[in-house]
Amino acid sequence: MNPPEPLRLPTWRPRWVWVFLGINIVVWLLMTAAGGSESRRVLITFGANVPSRIVEQGEVWRLFTANFLHIGVVHLFFNSYALYALGPEMEALFGPARFVAIYLLSGLSGSIASFALNTNVGLSAGASTALFGVVGTMIAYFIRNRSHFGARGAQRLNSYVAMAAINFFLGLSIPGIDTLGHVGGFVGGLILGWLLCPFYRVEVRDGQPRVVDLNSLRSEWLGVALFVVLLAAGVVGGIAQQGGVPR
Repeated sequence: MNPPEPLRLPTWRPRWVWVFLGINIVVWLLMTAAGGSESRRVLITFGANVPSRIVEQGEVWRLFTANFLHIGVVHLFFNSYALYALGPEMEALFGPARFVAIYLLSGLSGSIASFALNTNVGLSAGASTALFGVVGTMIAYFIRNRSHFGARGAQRLNSYVAMAAINFFLGLSIPGIDTLGHVGGFVGGLILGWLLCPFYRVEVRDGQPRVVDLNSLRSEWLGVALFVVLLAAGVVGGIAQQGGVPR
């Protein structure tokens, strides 16, 4: 008797990965044309995370825009490669709505952690906060679905944990890297990944068993909304810690 064929997981074709990758490249090109992506003036003009500007002038939008800026071509290359290597799998498994929500919100959580907890950083930028969120999300995915994937899933989980550990170690070893931003993005991705992780069940449709995903951004909107409230509280707390409410 032949063993039953494995059922295919429901997946989506990645699209938003390429949108975010394109945005990062276009913004870098515009920065280069404006005077160079390593110029402090250009970085501030394009929206880098500058705590003093957030506190003194209320420019909280920098916490969002900083995630699309890169300081030099090497910074852009490594983050672009990481998005190219890690993003498609996550978007394929989670779908476009959940991917976009997790990518943007984990990027924000990293920016806010950097702003609220690290008073020594004068300026920060880069997509690595969101990319650490992707890693945290995939760790949550393989933990929650460990009963489905067995030894292969455990191997994938270990590879993502090792990836996170190595990059955190490098962040602590190399001067100028915003480690708190990476930690904030990772924790944000872990929480959101746990919340929005696909929940699989086998259903029989038209006489054929199929794997369906019962989770979605729509069904978990309340948890995501509470996460956004926590992010807002982090911004308010960071402003209060660094000099009061901006005018």
